[in-house]
Amino acid sequence: MYRRVDECPHMTSTEAEVRYPDSFILMQRDNRDIFDPTGNILFIGDNFDELFSLMMDDDIPLGLVIEGLNHQHSLGGIAVGE
Repeated sequence: MYRRVDECPHMTSTEAEVRYPDSFILMQRDNRDIFDPTGNILFIGDNFDELFSLMMDDDIPLGLVIEGLNHQHSLGGIAVGE
């Protein structure tokens, strides 16, 4: 399940991980900086696959799916849609 973030805040990925610690986060980056990108938070949800599919289906340029700090598993990286 996911939901759109209405206020669409602009922040770094690190700030997003802290603000939404129990969620996966779909953000649209301002640039290609993969190490600590800055961008707008579009959606948050509890399922990585849903957000990744949403990113690919809606063709979000410079999309990025990250996980909040409280997740106990590793994705083996981050998903980036170009």
